Amino acid sequence: MNGILLITSQPSIRDSFTEMLSPMFDVHNMDSTAEGMRYLDQGRHNIVAVLIELALARASGFVFADHMRKNSSFSLIPMIAISEALPTPADVDCIQHGYFDLITAYAPRELVYKRINNAIRAKDSLSLSQLEKMLKALPSCIFLKDNEGKYVFSTQYWHHLDTADDPNWTIRGKTDLEIRKDKQNALKAMEADRHILETGEGSDYIIEENDDGVREFLQLIKRPVYDEQGRIDGIIALINDVTDYQLMKMELEERAKTDALTSLLNKNAAQDLIDMMLANYQKEDDICALLMIDIDLFKRVNDTFGHAVGDRVLSEVGRIIKNSCRSMDVAGRIGGDEFIVFMRNIASPENACDMAERLQSQVAHAFAHEEVGLFLSLSIGIALYPRHGKRFADLFEAADEAMYYVKENGRAAYRVSDA
Repeated sequence: MNGILLITSQPSIRDSFTEMLSPMFDVHNMDSTAEGMRYLDQGRHNIVAVLIELALARASGFVFADHMRKNSSFSLIPMIAISEALPTPADVDCIQHGYFDLITAYAPRELVYKRINNAIRAKDSLSLSQLEKMLKALPSCIFLKDNEGKYVFSTQYWHHLDTADDPNWTIRGKTDLEIRKDKQNALKAMEADRHILETGEGSDYIIEENDDGVREFLQLIKRPVYDEQGRIDGIIALINDVTDYQLMKMELEERAKTDALTSLLNKNAAQDLIDMMLANYQKEDDICALLMIDIDLFKRVNDTFGHAVGDRVLSEVGRIIKNSCRSMDVAGRIGGDEFIVFMRNIASPENACDMAERLQSQVAHAFAHEEVGLFLSLSIGIALYPRHGKRFADLFEAADEAMYYVKENGRAAYRVSDA
């Protein structure tokens, strides 16, 4: 049971308030302010309010109020002055010293309860306001919503909120759809809130915001809030700016998929993407082509001109391949001097042959005025979907065999698989 500290030297006041309060509170009686201060300092019992005889408080120079202010652990405990007599205008001095209310010993029980509970709630509200101010100093944003998904408070406002120019604008009482510029993210937030309010299950997710031309990633961690009866009463949430982390993660993921020298996909990433395309996007009457591309005599280039020149050759061949592909095609470097191109939905096999001829011509032209150009040419093998298979492994095998046939029969040419 919550405790009330009752400080009075008058037996009549003590008896009156003890009788009124005992059914609802555990009443602790003290005869002086000094005794009351010692009792509080010992940290005993769950004191939720202090009732002090007004004459006693005034006679001590309101020292008890000063003691309460100096100890932050007492900040949530309201002080209420009590008296036998009806209050006079002179009695308001207690309010100036931090007392919340003045109650007479003859007030009805229901009124006394109400005024004490109002004092306790007011202190709680003041504490929430102070807490908001402290939380605003944190880099993360903390917000609270009620059981209808409307904001109660937020420690920070974001630039992607559709706020008014009115300096008195507040987030209180508003929904995400009312205040957020990105309506899709607003609907996503409201759907997450509905799930929490219905199930009690928290949610963690990341959203991207770039409505103002600034790309941001925000992590939202949401949890339900329960009332004293154990019912879901709202949502407490934390927003972290994870932009740097997310961009670094995306960069690392991109590096894991990309060949550093040519910026093309590496072997695993290219195969995975082609496998996905074949499994999900191709139809029986579609024609696709897989080109296996090998730089002829590339070892001689490295041995003769050095690896720096070899790397420049690989980089330039990769650039030519990338620029020759459509946005729907896939290009990758799958080995030291081997490349792959997957052409989706071509009109006929001749499109693949045209691509092979174009790549050979552009590579020859790129190095025509350099000594290294005497060595450079491309051997290309072509496999067709669905003629040579419907899976990447089948197309790869057919194109690879066609490419090696070219290399063993003079190089610098292309061949469509006859498998």
